[in-house]
This record gives sequence, C-alpha cells and structure tokens, in this order.
Amino acid sequence: MDTAFFLWHGVAALAGYSRSGYPLSGDNETGRRLRMTLKLRPAHAGDTGILTDILHRSKASWGYPPEKIEAFRSEYRITQSTLASLDMIVAEKNGRPVAFAGGRMREDCLYLEFLFVAPEAMRQGIGSLLLQRMADRARACGKNRIMLESDHFARAFYESRGFAALSERPGQMSPDGVIPIMEKPLHAAIFPLQSVHLTIDRESHWAFERRHVREIEAHWAELCRKNPTLWNGRTLKLAGYTLADGHFTGTCRECSYAAFLTWRDWGAPDLDTYNIFGSAVLRSSDGALLYGVMSQDTANAGRIYPPGGNLDPSDIRAGGNVDILGAIYRELEEETSLGVDDITAGPLYAIMDGPRISIARVLDVPLASEPLRDRILRHSMASEEQELSDIRILRHPQDLASPNFVPFARDIARMLLPAPAPA
Repeated sequence: MDTAFFLWHGVAALAGYSRSGYPLSGDNETGRRLRMTLKLRPAHAGDTGILTDILHRSKASWGYPPEKIEAFRSEYRITQSTLASLDMIVAEKNGRPVAFAGGRMREDCLYLEFLFVAPEAMRQGIGSLLLQRMADRARACGKNRIMLESDHFARAFYESRGFAALSERPGQMSPDGVIPIMEKPLHAAIFPLQSVHLTIDRESHWAFERRHVREIEAHWAELCRKNPTLWNGRTLKLAGYTLADGHFTGTCRECSYAAFLTWRDWGAPDLDTYNIFGSAVLRSSDGALLYGVMSQDTANAGRIYPPGGNLDPSDIRAGGNVDILGAIYRELEEETSLGVDDITAGPLYAIMDGPRISIARVLDVPLASEPLRDRILRHSMASEEQELSDIRILRHPQDLASPNFVPFARDIARMLLPAPAPA
C-alpha cells in the first residue's frame, strides 16, 4: 500500500490534452524536450538574488523599451518576504536555477503571481512543466481553479493551456495599455474504463535512472538514514499511454524504488513519466467508503487513500502483459485480508492526478462499515509490516476536509459519496 506517489509540492493543456487539462496521450513533445538534468524544488532563502535576475532578464526578453524595463527592475524583486508569503517552485538545470513559479492560495483558487523562465532556458517545456506542477499543488490543497494576471506577450501561452480572460485592468507596461486577468478551472479528471492493457518495455531503460546513478544513490542513503525501514526493490512506472473510448493502453518500464523516489522528490521533472498504481476503493454495505491512514514507518506517513500499491515485476505475465487488476486484488488481500470471494467488483476508473495515475476499482463488501473497519485493523495490527495506523470511514463529502487526503482519493470519494441534503 505504501505507493509513495506524493511530491513535496504537490495545468497544462498541451496538444493532446483533454478538456479537463489532463493528457489523453502520455507521450508528448514537452516531455521529450525536458530530457536534461532538471530538478524541481522549493525555493529557499538563498534564491532571492538569482530569482530576481531570472525575473528581470525574462521580462526584458520580450523587447520592452529600456525605460520600462528599468522601471520594472526598480519596482519588482524577489525578497525574503516574497518567498515567505508564496508557494514557490524553482526549476534547476544542471544544478542552477533557470525558472520559477509562485502563487498564493486563496479561498477557492491558486493565484499565480510568478512564472518566469530565463531566456537561455525558454522553449524547452520548463514553463509548461512548472505550470502543471503548480496546478498539481492547487488541486492537492483542494482548489478548483488557477487565476493570474498575464503579461501581454504571454497571453497566447496561457490561452493555449486552457486559460480564458475574465477581465482586464490598466497596465502601464503593456503595449495596449491593459493586462488580462485569466482563469483556468481545475476539474477532477476521472474517466470510466472498460479495459486496461499495460505491457512491459524490456528493450529500453528509464533515462532518468541511467543519467543520475550517483545522485540516486546519495538520495537513497539520505532517505534510509531518516527511515531505516525502507527497502529498495524493483517497481514499474508508466512511460506512455493512450486513453480512448474507455480503453486505457500503456507501456511500463522497470526501475529501482530508489530511482522512483528520487524522481518523485525532485518534483517529477518531466511530463512523460507517470507513477501508475492500482487502488481498491472499498464500499461497505451501508454505503460508506473505507480508506487507510498510513503509519509513521512508511514513505507516506499520515496520508489517507484507498488500499493499493506500486506495480512490481511479479505483476508481469506471459507475453509481457502487466496485470494491474490482479495487483489490486493482491494488495487488497495483503492489506485487508479481503479476498475475491469477499467482494463484488464494481466500476473501474482512471483517475489523473498530476504525475500520478490511479487505476481504481470500486469493490463492494457485504459488511457494514464499523465491523469492516475492525476486521481490516485487526489484520493490519497482526501483520509484520503494520502499514496502517487507522481506517477512515467516509460517509459524506464533509468527511474529506483533512489535508492528508491525496487528490485522487478525494476526487473519487467526492464522486461516489452522496451529496449533502439541501438545507
């Protein structure tokens, strides 16, 4: 169950993306342009100077008159106060910051205040990646849209990624005297499935893992120092996919768990690799959903989501097929003691959640929620791993208020749970 798919921070509507802002094909040109030593990380106190430099040089690259750029330089800087007040992501290329994005969480939205790329790093997909990861962050915080004030010359960039102008305000720098205020909704991306067909690619290797051998070793050593119970096994990650007419087809590659965690902790620095995993969405006889709370010894301590787990080489079948549905049932029995004779299979869904894709099966159990919770907890406490510290019973959307619910788990629960009764 310890799928370890969460980023330290956590909406790009690129070619091939659905109306929801999620790719219908996981093999896109932006991802190919990002095959470099790229790392995403939170901004820190030592970044103010270089981020200010990126801000000024990026703005100047649009060809504004010198007097306007000088006015901009004197008025706008990245300060310690800026870093303290915003959610800020920095993109490093070969160890040096080349771009950053930052925004402020409001009641129902993320207000994006910065998205700037150094001129030498433009047109490499970094801006699209940062925009996507800021959207992931917003969804993880339960926000349903992104708002921003666009530079005159960046308007087409945002429009091509699903943003629409709401209004305008006066802007002295803008050639036409106005600055567009733009918005993009962040929809839950849940797709009903008729079938899932995954295969293993044995011919090629994950470029990220081959390129960062020493960094992966160092990162793994640090993770194990903090949590000695971690184990570096083998896992499967999605290298590309298509989703059409309810049929999900994809290709997986094998990698080490250490490489995956490094990629995860570096902010998932590409748009063509995904952490795909199976989820067992348990529904009791009284209509409640049951989610696990991960124990402190796991890589996702305190996070709340359905039973499930990473794919591994044991899920590869004859002919190279990857049995993700079988993996769901295997993980279900390991974590809850429930076997195929104890449940009735319900609908199947693909849930898109940034760099994560959950293939989720709703499973109906002929037990009421309280005795089902007791059974699962007894099993977990008696197991060697003891991955679960608790089981949450979810009856209403109001039960999803905790920030420890991961976005995909919250989205599917909102869809399945009954809506609140009118006041």
